[in-house]
Amino acid sequence: MLQLLWNTIAYSGSTHASHSSEVKHIVLLNALAMITAAFALFNLPVTLFVHAPLSVICGTLAFSLLMPLVTIILNGRGHLLAARFWFLVVSSGRIVLGMIFLGSVLPLHFFFLALMTVSFFVFPAKQKKLMIATCIVMLSSFIGFELFRDQIPLLAWMKPEYIQIQRVAINAGFGILTFCIAFYIYSTFDRSERYLHAEQSKSERLLNNILPGSIVRQLRESPDTIAERFENCTVLFSDIVGFTSMSRQMPAVQVVELLNGIFSAFDDLAEKHGLEKIKTIGDAYMIVGGLPEPDPHHAENVARFALEMLDVVRQYRQENGLPLELRIGINSGDAVAGVIGKKKFIYDLWGDSVNTASRMESHGLPGQIQVTESTYMLLKDKFQFSERGSMEVKGLGIVKSYLLMEAMEPI
Repeated sequence: MLQLLWNTIAYSGSTHASHSSEVKHIVLLNALAMITAAFALFNLPVTLFVHAPLSVICGTLAFSLLMPLVTIILNGRGHLLAARFWFLVVSSGRIVLGMIFLGSVLPLHFFFLALMTVSFFVFPAKQKKLMIATCIVMLSSFIGFELFRDQIPLLAWMKPEYIQIQRVAINAGFGILTFCIAFYIYSTFDRSERYLHAEQSKSERLLNNILPGSIVRQLRESPDTIAERFENCTVLFSDIVGFTSMSRQMPAVQVVELLNGIFSAFDDLAEKHGLEKIKTIGDAYMIVGGLPEPDPHHAENVARFALEMLDVVRQYRQENGLPLELRIGINSGDAVAGVIGKKKFIYDLWGDSVNTASRMESHGLPGQIQVTESTYMLLKDKFQFSERGSMEVKGLGIVKSYLLMEAMEPI
């Protein structure tokens, strides 16, 4: 119940439309208003107990009620700047009146330092000039009273026991206020660090989903162009046969869901076999083995991945009743890999080996995995092949190719 009441009052003036940076200033001001009012109310029985002057009692009661009430009402109605100045001006006036009545008997002017510290937090960044001006006024007030408080005449006589109790109360109040400010600074830093850590983790996960981990580390350490040649890698291209014409007969949402389901399954397989997904273009899927971290089993891993790709599409064909067929092309050789672009950048591959793998896919057969002779030579002892023969490939001339059938050992 008390927690609900506190939150209701503390968040008075903040709405769902309020910016988070604005909300924290509103909450802090409302909380400070309630804390200072509570301290003043706590001091009221003390003044009554020692039979303090009526002026002191009335002043304490008025401050206890008006300062927090008006502050919270102004915040609640959206008059945020007025609420800040009301709190600071009334609190300063309370200190000044106390100093005038009590002279140098009690060190009330030290609360100007607390108000100066508070000013750094109740004003948002866009009101920086007001914040600086307020801090200067508070600091100047403290220095002025510190230098000349012995010259302030005592306008009200106070009993010694009242002075002693008030001195204890002032010291305790200043300590409590200092603790609250310190705790607020600590909690703000702690919350900011946790938020920053969470955002860094999100950015890290996002980058690792876009780029290989080693490339992310290189980009973080150096903004220079990243490009590297790999002498031994295996590139795979795949394409869903007739998907373009089939998608014209399907709702857009169903098209996206189908591709997302198939490609997500491919992503899981890529992670299983330690391969690097390069990109998808429409219904085409490109992956590579052997980079950015060299792997002597790059061709074998890609071949096993390709066979499992066919199993995934076969399962989708059975479950959805769609005429899905996958055409796959594989080639092994050297390639250049690097990051290109400033916006929506990708990790991409270039070279004859990449072009040849693409041609193996485009000249392949539905439901088959077509590989070049270079890939065949790396895998012939571990996989069964069917020789397709030589074919004329645009830009490459006569190319001898094979169809990958199955692994000699279970996947």
